Amino acid sequence: MPLHAIAYTSEARADLQATDLDRLLADATAFNRVAGVTGVLMFDGARFLQHLEGPEDGIDSVFQRILNARSHGQLKVLCRAPVVQRVFPRWSMGTRRIEPELLAQIADAAWPGFLLGSGGFERLLQAWTGADGELEPAAVALGS
Repeated sequence: MPLHAIAYTSEARADLQATDLDRLLADATAFNRVAGVTGVLMFDGARFLQHLEGPEDGIDSVFQRILNARSHGQLKVLCRAPVVQRVFPRWSMGTRRIEPELLAQIADAAWPGFLLGSGGFERLLQAWTGADGELEPAAVALGS
């Protein structure tokens, strides 16, 4: 079954609370696991940046839930394309706080696809791995 990926940004609802984030992450983790979707979610306190990967039908069902979510708006797809393999195979929902300037750099970069060494995707990977270069370090909770 061919794999697909999608990356997007969105604006968090102004009144989004830490408990809302915790609930959102728990629900998304469970749903993503069932849909066979893995990926990461970064949050700067006002905006989300998410990368998802998995079978096309799984991506479609997860993304439909994202489109219907009330926790955010102003969704902008950065890239959607087939991929050869998963980059985050063990994360049904990895999460990390990110600085607003870094999120903006990632989102504003060119997104020609999900190839290592290219544009916004490479910046996303660099932001995720940090100085240690480990692709799947322990996640940091966004909410509480």
